[in-house]
Amino acid sequence: MTRAVGVVRNQRSRRMAYAVLALLLAALCLFPHPYVARAKMLPQDSNSVGLGSMMNALGGQLQGFAALLGGVKQPVDLYLAISRGTEVTDDVIRRLRLVGPQGYASVDQARVALAQKVDVHSLTGGIVEVEVRMHDAVRAQALTEAYVRAISDRIIALGRDRVRRKRQVVQDRFKEAAARVATAETALDGFRRRNNLAEPEAQLGSALSLRTGLEAQLQAKLVELETLQRFQGPDNPQLQSVQSEVASIRAQIARTAQARLGVTGPNVTGLSQVSGEYLNLYRDYRFAQALYEVYARSSEEVAVETLASETASDVQIIEAPRLDADRKYNISAVALLALVILAALFTEIYAPATGINLGLRQREDGER
Repeated sequence: MTRAVGVVRNQRSRRMAYAVLALLLAALCLFPHPYVARAKMLPQDSNSVGLGSMMNALGGQLQGFAALLGGVKQPVDLYLAISRGTEVTDDVIRRLRLVGPQGYASVDQARVALAQKVDVHSLTGGIVEVEVRMHDAVRAQALTEAYVRAISDRIIALGRDRVRRKRQVVQDRFKEAAARVATAETALDGFRRRNNLAEPEAQLGSALSLRTGLEAQLQAKLVELETLQRFQGPDNPQLQSVQSEVASIRAQIARTAQARLGVTGPNVTGLSQVSGEYLNLYRDYRFAQALYEVYARSSEEVAVETLASETASDVQIIEAPRLDADRKYNISAVALLALVILAALFTEIYAPATGINLGLRQREDGER
């Protein structure tokens, strides 16, 4: 300890120690030679392989339904979590046989080593980059290729599992919708035959359209009337005109409430004895039919997506695994070299120039 203190306080010995340490660290910056291998990949969703426009052609309902079942573009954070997951790391360990006599003693040690050598991060545009830094060029490139294959297989497997679960849900619901349509249609036809009623579209179409249209006009005019009453006086011609229109619409609605028999059959009021049940049956039938159409289109979507998942890859390799062409340096040695240079500059130049007493000149003055 005393000898080390003497070396530190001796200016010549201290400077020689700085020089030797700097030369040693400079050599360590270059040797052993570090290599960096990298690869870039772009995970794809169903829209990127042309399914988006195809599904839009089948019907607008599929957009919301696809979102409900998870058929939307996945964020890049999800792909990063998959790429950094334990399943991918274990797959790489199995592919390269990193655990064994020629590798690491256990899987945990291999995981820790890979975590220090491999960095998976995202770039602009949703690109996922795999970067491996090692002192062996061949192993670095092999490790990068193994990670690319493992990540691709994992994303494809998860995508196929998602499609499989979606297909199962759609098929189950499609069967239920078909059975519901058949039941509703049977109930509606039986009710019409028992009560000598026409088709729902002919029986209720014109009457309901007229009544609904009049009620919609009345609501719109009431809103307009309320607005005019706030800002116009009672003698305003526009206000009086709107009041007349409201009275006329109410009179028309009152006439539709009177039971009558027309060419197309009884109106809505004429069906008062059976209209409630008839309307309920007709509503159930239309709802079941609409639901059946939605699931029929969704079934086509899932069938196309299943075919695409089986014939196309969900990961596009933008840049195959390769080694960087520029010279790499050992970062830890570079950092230590910079620290040694800063220490030498501080103790040998800055401190004497500014008069800072570091306790290093006592031995030198005593020797003199």
